Amino acid sequence: MSVDDIARNLDLAVERLSVVQLNQAASLIDEATSVLYSAVSESNDPEIAEVLETLQQASVEIGNALRLCVDVQKRIGKYKAEILGVPDATSSTNSTKSTKEPSGWRNRAIIDRDKFKYFFGKVRSNKHNTNRSKQLINELNRIRIFDTLDGHAALKRHLEQVVRSDENIVRTFTDEYGTYQIRDSLFAGPGGFLQLETAWQVTPQGLRLTTIIPRRGKK
Repeated sequence: MSVDDIARNLDLAVERLSVVQLNQAASLIDEATSVLYSAVSESNDPEIAEVLETLQQASVEIGNALRLCVDVQKRIGKYKAEILGVPDATSSTNSTKSTKEPSGWRNRAIIDRDKFKYFFGKVRSNKHNTNRSKQLINELNRIRIFDTLDGHAALKRHLEQVVRSDENIVRTFTDEYGTYQIRDSLFAGPGGFLQLETAWQVTPQGLRLTTIIPRRGKK
């Protein structure tokens, strides 16, 4: 197989990556989620909470798939240029179309594993942190989010969804440690809804979660 044949096969592989379709799906799910968010505060229907949770999970999974496709596309272009010595035609024609991630995916949630001890009542470092940790687990348990693998996964999916859009930023501030965003969200659990205020530190790698404050919930 010639170099030109290899290059053509790689171009064909890039064309079959579903980047455009994933972008479209992410946008549609964003619209549906926004509509549900505006409705859930007035509803006690657990089925709405289940639908919202499913949409949040789908958004995270589509975003992961989208980033993987974009990464593969970039790797193929680099291989063609550096190994085959062939210009990457797809990068010039599709860079503003197929490889452009939606604005909601430019932020990445960074959540330390130890944070889940704080979320689920296991922190005893000082009185303030202990009280807040107990408050969090009580509020999460009230909407039937428990200290289990499923509970951790549901909360993680929600937090990853929180940073997808900048529309939920209620304020920002900067101190000697960096720049922070305060975001507002409504977490849907099997037993109802919980309004959360989350603080995120802006870093070159993404948005690092620093704390969660439960504001109010609804059974």
